[in-house]
Amino acid sequence: MPNVYTLAAHPLGRAAIVLAQEEHKTKGFRAVFGVILMFGILCGGVWMLLQSSFGPKQAYLITGTAFWGCWLVLSIIWLTGVPGFGLLGIPRSTPQYYGPQGADRRWVVVAPDGPEKLHAKFEAFRSDPGNAFFTIDDSDPNQSDQQEKAAAEAAAQETAPEAYAVELGIGAADVTIPTVVDVVSVQLGKNGGSWRYARVTFGPAQPNATESAATKALIGRIKPKTFDLYLDPGSLATPTYYSILLFTVLFLAHAGALVRYELNRIPQPAGAQERIAVSA
Repeated sequence: MPNVYTLAAHPLGRAAIVLAQEEHKTKGFRAVFGVILMFGILCGGVWMLLQSSFGPKQAYLITGTAFWGCWLVLSIIWLTGVPGFGLLGIPRSTPQYYGPQGADRRWVVVAPDGPEKLHAKFEAFRSDPGNAFFTIDDSDPNQSDQQEKAAAEAAAQETAPEAYAVELGIGAADVTIPTVVDVVSVQLGKNGGSWRYARVTFGPAQPNATESAATKALIGRIKPKTFDLYLDPGSLATPTYYSILLFTVLFLAHAGALVRYELNRIPQPAGAQERIAVSA
């Protein structure tokens, strides 16, 4: 490994490392120009080589078919990822949805002034005897439950300070978690086999000896408050689906045009220009 450290210590190695970091990547006009230049050099170079043997039109169809076919394969990899091979000890190298992404799934607080349709949906779930909320605490060994609990807590904690501030007539910065307000319980409700609803209850925090008199007085004014949340599934894979559809159409269009060109092409003697059959 000494050679690796020597390379990293070299000025050119350090410059390469800096350029590879996310915050130092090229952005804006230079990035767009770089992509256009790369496209022109790679695709244009291939087209120039092919057109010397097949002519400009056929060269374009061959280049376009190969180009959009590669993007179609890449978009499928965005959707499925590259799985590993357990028997060979090869781990998954590319996760799912690694390409263009939409909104991620997230817990959303059902605000009092929120959409009526959402309130009605939440109330329908809560009033159905077949549905129930389950309290999730630290004793639950299921990691998935703990992750959903933490995500619902985090979403509710973004809203709780402002709600208490409006109720008590103070600044939201004065309502700190867990100094003044703390999470009392988190309940999750299943719908369709997965967690879809949550109820996060807040209450006064336990004061300690180091708290100021003003903080202790504020804690005494805190009343229990429950926030209802629902899980927005998001649209993480939607852009990938659109990419697959677009690249499929472009690939099939160029492949179909290439097949049609080959079927209508009239072979000519060596040195003569080929002609395309024209239907009457």
